[in-house]
Amino acid sequence: MPELIFLSALLTLIVGATVFWVNPQRTVNQVFALLSTATTLWLFFFFLALREGARYAVDPSSDPIPWLRATSSVGATFPWILWLLIESITAHGRTLRQNIAKSFPWLIFAVLLSGLCFTNYFIPADSTPENPRRGIGYLVYSASSFILYVLLLVLAYRQLRKETGVRKIEMQFLTLNCGLTCLLVIALTAAGSYSDYRFLSRLSPLVILIFYILTAWAVSVHRIFDARQVFLSVVQRLTFVLTLCFGIFFLTRALHKFIPAPFDLLISVVVFSSIAFWLQRLSSEWFGISLAQKINITRRTIIDLARSEPSPDKLVVSFETLLREWGQTSYARLMFDSGELYVSGDLEFTKNRPGHAALCKDGWSTPESLQRQRAEPGLVDLKQFLTDASLALIVTAPRGSPSPSLLIALGTKVNHRPFTYPEVQQLQDLAEFMDNILARSRLTMQARQSEQLATIGLLGASLAHEIRNPLVSIKTFAHLLPTRFDDPEFRRRFNLLIPGEVDRIDSLTQQLLDLSNPRRHQMEHISLHSTVRETVDLMLTRATEARISISSTLTAAKDTIHADASAIRQVLINLFINAIQALEHQDTDRRIEIRSRSSPNGSVILEVSDNGPGIPPEQRAKLFHPFASTKTTGMGLGLAVCSDILHEHRATIIVPETGRPGATFRITFPAPPPQVGA
Repeated sequence: MPELIFLSALLTLIVGATVFWVNPQRTVNQVFALLSTATTLWLFFFFLALREGARYAVDPSSDPIPWLRATSSVGATFPWILWLLIESITAHGRTLRQNIAKSFPWLIFAVLLSGLCFTNYFIPADSTPENPRRGIGYLVYSASSFILYVLLLVLAYRQLRKETGVRKIEMQFLTLNCGLTCLLVIALTAAGSYSDYRFLSRLSPLVILIFYILTAWAVSVHRIFDARQVFLSVVQRLTFVLTLCFGIFFLTRALHKFIPAPFDLLISVVVFSSIAFWLQRLSSEWFGISLAQKINITRRTIIDLARSEPSPDKLVVSFETLLREWGQTSYARLMFDSGELYVSGDLEFTKNRPGHAALCKDGWSTPESLQRQRAEPGLVDLKQFLTDASLALIVTAPRGSPSPSLLIALGTKVNHRPFTYPEVQQLQDLAEFMDNILARSRLTMQARQSEQLATIGLLGASLAHEIRNPLVSIKTFAHLLPTRFDDPEFRRRFNLLIPGEVDRIDSLTQQLLDLSNPRRHQMEHISLHSTVRETVDLMLTRATEARISISSTLTAAKDTIHADASAIRQVLINLFINAIQALEHQDTDRRIEIRSRSSPNGSVILEVSDNGPGIPPEQRAKLFHPFASTKTTGMGLGLAVCSDILHEHRATIIVPETGRPGATFRITFPAPPPQVGA
């Protein structure tokens, strides 16, 4: 036991020196260094008292009483130092000297109680280890210490209700750790002194050490934790361990009468392990400390946003709105790498400033975490940036990268509480997830644009031919107009044909614009059969030039789907082009068939088939992946674009085995939601 206390004293001194070294300019760290010194002396004097008490049995001249007086004398200063610690946390900007000047009443009590310890009223002169005695002064000392600690708890509670932000969290830790631990020390000391269980008083140093380490961790580590969550997590894990241990112990004893060993123990372990894990999962939901549940909900929301919004720019706006809700803040920005700086609107963060390297090192930063760290140039610059921009948190994605592609910056919370480290970890996960989603969205948009341009090029000749026909009619009528204007029959035919030809040209050019201009899908109830017929008419000229026949068998009883007509037309054009290219080098009969039918669950099934060479089995698994192609030309993006468009429509596309020559693409559209007012 004495050796353990001596090691505890050394550990206390080392931890205190480390806290002071982390940020010697911070008043909290200075007061904690003072507390460290007092705690080290208290443990060291307690160690000497135990050592002298152990020697007394061999050498009666050994006297532990002076060291007990010194131990109690140092202990009398703890309420004063703890008051200083509370003031240094709550009175931001005040120096240690100013706090000491304000603490004069507490200092007077500390001096009086310390002096009392060296009188015979505290420990009578005839007290020995064999016959320990306590005077009235010891009772006064214990009662006064108890009252002072109660006053500290009341003061801490009152300050706790006033404070906000990180000071509130630090006060929560201080109140829970300091007050309760000190009361426990007094109770153990009193129980050991006035009962036969003398060993209880020797547990005080261990309790003090635990309190000391927890307090050091709470007020000095740059990772901020919520006191409530930490307390509930400790209670949860303690409950888990106690349930497991006591449950296995008592159930094993109960089963031992009926079941031989070791089967009784095995059954007990299985039963109470299941119960303990069930209680842990249930308590996580009750106490609201399950972080995985919250982040999974946010991830699903991100996925839903990505499915409904193909534009990366609009997706960024949606993500920023989601982050404002998640972080309970009015400000959120996604800052992207634009070469020499990260920028989002009016917020800029250049790469050549010292704070950039400091931010990339940890991958995150908050003003509260920077306040607890030693003032280095990079950290000072980063703190200045956060202060100027009124930011409460900034993270990088990917984390740990010296040149991240994305920064996420959040403003101060509405309740002014700081972002805790578990929340930082959640935001880092979300940042990397959003970064991946946005990168995929940009690639998908580029793929669509490339595929649309390729489609326009392939359709150019056919559309030129289609447009030339009505232009010939218009040109003919224009030439005849001066000489035959007075002819009633000519004017009748002019009025009948020319508007229709102009509408046809307008329709063809509008389809080209739809193909070449990516936009957000306008979901509405449309007729699938009408869209199919329009697309077949559009592709008919090109198919005829390639000596390919197109036949339609549209038998779906209800062909209404909830979709964007232009997007579905893009899918069908891609499938038609693939079929035409597959059939162009075939000498035999060339056919494309398109069929529709209804399924029992209300969905509509559309199939596009050809009688070409088909798709090799090894290509089927990656057929809808970008840059996967069975052709020697093209980029292999068409089917990937089709898959993405249909995915956004909650539709599916597969290549089933039909047992017939060629390839068949089967699209299944879900049953549309009921129309409003229908």
